[in-house]
Amino acid sequence: MKVTLIFLVLFFNCFSVCLVKAVASDASAPVSESKPPNILFILADDHRWDLLSRNSSQVQTPNLDALANDGVVFENAFVTTPICASSRISILTGLTERTHDFTFGRPPTGENESSNVYPALLKRAGYSTGFVGKYEIKLSGEDEDRFDYFKPLLQSKANEWDGEQIPQTHYIRNLASEFIKKASTGDKPWVLAVNFWNPHAHDVDKVDQFHYPPEFDSMYSDVEIAKANVSDDKSFEALPDFLKTSMGRIRWEYRFATEEMYQRIVKRHYRAISSVDDAVGSLNELLKSLHLDDNTIIIYTGDNGYALNERQLAGKWFGWEEDLRVPLIIKDPRSPKHKEIRELALNIDIAPTILDFAGVSIPSMYQGNSLIPLIGGEDVTEWRDEFFFEHMYQPKRAPIPPMYGLRTTHWKFVNFYKNDYMQLYDLENDPLETTNLAYEEKYQYLTNGLLQRANVYIEKYENARSEEVKSRKSFENAYLSN
Repeated sequence: MKVTLIFLVLFFNCFSVCLVKAVASDASAPVSESKPPNILFILADDHRWDLLSRNSSQVQTPNLDALANDGVVFENAFVTTPICASSRISILTGLTERTHDFTFGRPPTGENESSNVYPALLKRAGYSTGFVGKYEIKLSGEDEDRFDYFKPLLQSKANEWDGEQIPQTHYIRNLASEFIKKASTGDKPWVLAVNFWNPHAHDVDKVDQFHYPPEFDSMYSDVEIAKANVSDDKSFEALPDFLKTSMGRIRWEYRFATEEMYQRIVKRHYRAISSVDDAVGSLNELLKSLHLDDNTIIIYTGDNGYALNERQLAGKWFGWEEDLRVPLIIKDPRSPKHKEIRELALNIDIAPTILDFAGVSIPSMYQGNSLIPLIGGEDVTEWRDEFFFEHMYQPKRAPIPPMYGLRTTHWKFVNFYKNDYMQLYDLENDPLETTNLAYEEKYQYLTNGLLQRANVYIEKYENARSEEVKSRKSFENAYLSN
């Protein structure tokens, strides 16, 4: 009896210790690995990297700053094509423009590319999938094969909600909230893409240009907007004639041509950004109220950058940093810690990252890489130290010169091949890209070398096209430069 009693005491002591250890272990562990995370992907239109209050003393984005403080910030995030339609297809497919072959005026992305967009793969893997907001792209196949909830929107100042006209940014937020509330009652994990039109300009409105909810009307009214970098007359005069007469200059004429216009329009642009920030905050609060915040990954980025009077231009098509560089913030509540990552991240990395978070296999056809190894601090000695970018779209009625280029951690090379004009910038010593070295004799070897490397990328990405895409009539401007 005495032995039995001793045994029981020892057993329960051991059991108690093990139980405490298990509880302690669970308390420090992320949300159950058996439950896939929800994923909220938020995309803003024309939001460049430096227009966050964490990077600017003038822009107010408290909710995005809070997201960054609780998550991972990619300080060197870029798009591979600085125009919305092509960049958004790249985000969905994990492919460069050269490979997926889509921009304005082109046929829908091929069947193979369309069937392997991340929402379609996640839906087949058991996720509930949603999309709200700006679409303006064309995929092959049926949208219901990709999305359980699909609400594409054209740009407008307001939309009707419950019989009342409300600002479009609020409308997109409400649609997103509707999906999240409904999905929260089911037993499936979910992924939702929220695509805000803001801060994209309303190009048909040449007076007000940027629209936003009326409650933001007084924001920045007492602020003197700082002068844009390289916005002096000398910087403009240094441009070649084809850029001086491009769409970038045409839009500059009715946005930034005078100091009064510059102050007024930039403030409107900032208000449009702040309205998106407010919507992000509302969606985050909704997740908390539904007790979804501990298992919902939030990703925020822009589809391209945007010039605000730099070089006395407006737009985003030319390959400077303000065109290509975007914010990228990822918050995974299962490992809540702030981290800043310097490695090059691209828009084509979004799709493989989302699939990797969900535990879904990444298609071998993808050209981007999952960012999770960088987030997790893994040894990534093989990570990219350069990337290829291009802009192939040539509208008939708008002078936008096509270009392609290569950006390394040190150099920027751009080839406006139809205009026989190249640029080379030393990013380490000339981060504002003020001095074109392409035609200086001492840099000819570097210019030629980067041109050759860029053409290797062109060949690689063209060879990666599906047979369907290869069979199409190519872009008139898609051929290799000599």
